Amino acid sequence: MGVAERKEREKIQRRNTIIDAAEKIFFKRGIENTSMEEVAQEAELSKGTLYLYFKSKDELYRAIILRGFIILKKLLKEAAHIGETGFQNVKAISQAYIKFSYDYGGYFDAILHYQNDLFSSRQREPSQVLSLEGGNAVISVLINAIQKGKNDGSISPDIEDVETAFVLWSQITGLLQVIQRKMSIITYQYKIKQSDMFQTYFDLLERSLKV
Repeated sequence: MGVAERKEREKIQRRNTIIDAAEKIFFKRGIENTSMEEVAQEAELSKGTLYLYFKSKDELYRAIILRGFIILKKLLKEAAHIGETGFQNVKAISQAYIKFSYDYGGYFDAILHYQNDLFSSRQREPSQVLSLEGGNAVISVLINAIQKGKNDGSISPDIEDVETAFVLWSQITGLLQVIQRKMSIITYQYKIKQSDMFQTYFDLLERSLKV
């Protein structure tokens, strides 16, 4: 291994070490309650070294979100091959997203609370572009499944691909938020279980998409 190659490898390893440290603190305390100095301490690096890799806390946060999008996209793409019809794919994608929210709760919360600042300035930073592309890649999996369903007849041809994908994504995200924050209250007041909520979602999904 040459000197340049070794240095590049060390740079990548150190960058990942910083992201790992930030994840540990951000997921536990939230980005607002964490300083870059605390991340540097967790990573066992100087604050100056930290800023060599990430210009700001927001840029570091976007690196974490991108990791989450990569994992989520992989899960959704795998789900998109479950079943023969487009509708079955859409249902499997929704189930995979639910599973992601439980198995990767830190990433789910990070993505959920991320305020996309891509259009807040004229000069777009590479990390901003990458985070947006990551989100687009995720939603495109659902759009493709809807298009497949329209082509194979399992989804109504009158459905608008992109708009429907975003509405469905918003619905399941909203449901997951309600379950995460209000489920114990809902169960106490209305005797409704979490499984009932998901079953109703999938019933409505079938009624709204199928011919």
